[in-house]
Order: sequence, then C-alpha cells, then structure tokens
Amino acid sequence: PLSVSQPLTDINVLLGQPGTFNLTCDAFPAPKVSWFFNDTELKNSSKHKIEAKQNIFSLTVNKCDHPDVGTYRAHIDNGIDHTEQTAKLHVGGTILLFKIDDT
Repeated sequence: PLSVSQPLTDINVLLGQPGTFNLTCDAFPAPKVSWFFNDTELKNSSKHKIEAKQNIFSLTVNKCDHPDVGTYRAHIDNGIDHTEQTAKLHVGGTILLFKIDDT
C-alpha cells in the first residue's frame, strides 16, 4: 500500500522566486508521481523541475509569476494502489518602503 508520510502543503512565494512542493511517500513497488497544474500534466522544462530522490518527490516552479498561481496536484501510483495530493501556490509581490520627507 501507499503511505504519504509528508503530504503536499500550500506555499507562498515572492514574485520571481522559485517555489517547491515536496511530498514523501513510502510504497512497494516504488511509486511513479505525475504532477499537474490546473489539470494539465507538467513535464521537466525550464519552468518546471520534477525530481524524485528515494521516497521524496518534488516539483519546483521557477521564476514564479501570477499565471503560476493555482492548484497543483500530485498523482501517485505504484501499479497496486494510487492516491492524489493537492496544494496551492500563492505569489506575492515585494514590499517597497518609501521614506517621506515632510519638509
């Protein structure tokens, strides 16, 4: 059976920075994880980096921008059992502070 010991969590990312989703899944046989954004399957590209190291699966969204905001889904399947995890990516702008000279 599949056991997700560290589920996906929502992430908040500054505009232009990378955001990474991680999940930890223990299963035998080892599972295959497919990543989706708004129901479109993601592949490795300059925008999306998909990695699997032992039982830790990650998706990095590079240079996050407002079109990247939404729900990301990981479909986990080892041929015997399957499950899904979802989480949201939020992008925030930078905060600029101005000193006002009142003379």
